[in-house]
Amino acid sequence: MRRLLLAASLALLAACAPQPPASVNTLPPGKPEPAPMPAPRYDEDEFYELLARAERALAADRLLTPPDSNAYLLFSQLLAMAPDAPAAREGFARIVERYIELALEAMEREHWSNARERLDRAAEVDAAHPAIADTRRQIDLLVNAERESLALDFAAVRGRRASTSARLAAFGTGARRPDARVTIRAPSDADGRWIYQQLSKAPGERRIRASIQIGSPPRVTVVYLGTAR
Repeated sequence: MRRLLLAASLALLAACAPQPPASVNTLPPGKPEPAPMPAPRYDEDEFYELLARAERALAADRLLTPPDSNAYLLFSQLLAMAPDAPAAREGFARIVERYIELALEAMEREHWSNARERLDRAAEVDAAHPAIADTRRQIDLLVNAERESLALDFAAVRGRRASTSARLAAFGTGARRPDARVTIRAPSDADGRWIYQQLSKAPGERRIRASIQIGSPPRVTVVYLGTAR
């Protein structure tokens, strides 16, 4: 009888003893455990060294040439090394954007063939980039637009002659047109500002919008975008 009571007591104590806590699962039911972050499949030191070389090539406008150290080649190598790296993917767009900047600079100087060449190079990198087609349309518009030029004497501009001031004021009438694009070429920034001030003496209230280029001989060119042929 005592043995039966002892066995019953031991069973009761075992049932009342504290149990080890079950593992707590903080994930929603049915959601798998997150996989650990994979280690890069490339050498990070090598990646950043190559990225630095690509950035230097881009800053130096070595975009598609020379063949062994241009930005396009280096960004291509980066993309092959790390296809998911944003710096590698964005490199090509930055090359296209730089070519478009160079094309716009050539357009300001009315170097149309140079501007088109820059856009052709941009298309080699990404022909679908929307800014390429937009810039081509701008070139076509400017090439075919009506234009007027006023050649100026260097000494007359530098001497701020009244006769030159009067010529510029008369020429400024067309420069006030809403469709006018004005380019001032002058030997210095001070000369360019003086030319602009004389153009602004023309009658009318519309502000003349002009860009100033440093160069010689001095000249004012007005392009009328509303009269493209």
